Amino acid sequence: MRKSMLVSGVLAVACFVAVSVKAEDKKEAPKAEAAVAEATEAPEFINLEKAKLGAVKFPHKLHADKLGCAACHEGDKPLFAQKTAGGMKMADMYAGKSCGHCHNGKEMAVGEAKKVVFAAKGACTKCHKKK
Repeated sequence: MRKSMLVSGVLAVACFVAVSVKAEDKKEAPKAEAAVAEATEAPEFINLEKAKLGAVKFPHKLHADKLGCAACHEGDKPLFAQKTAGGMKMADMYAGKSCGHCHNGKEMAVGEAKKVVFAAKGACTKCHKKK
């Protein structure tokens, strides 16, 4: 327990120093969010094993590369917290929250192009896979 606390503390200090030095070069104050975003890279996949219709293997890096982190994780009302502890509800998606904000069957900007993104409602097997 002491070792993990020590390692966590050392990593936190290292991240803070790295962000502070970078911010000092740009003559701006360091931001806590920037430290978290720069200290970690988007995971390739996020696995949601407890989904009732079957596990979901969300291609997180693919979405991050196309849209950037800010599209989902920043702003006044971010679509997702950095960690989603309580899981996701399909009713929320159908109401345009979380994944349903983009996966609504309507045309939207994806990078430089416009694209119709599949709607969450009625496309269960695009995300849910039975083992």
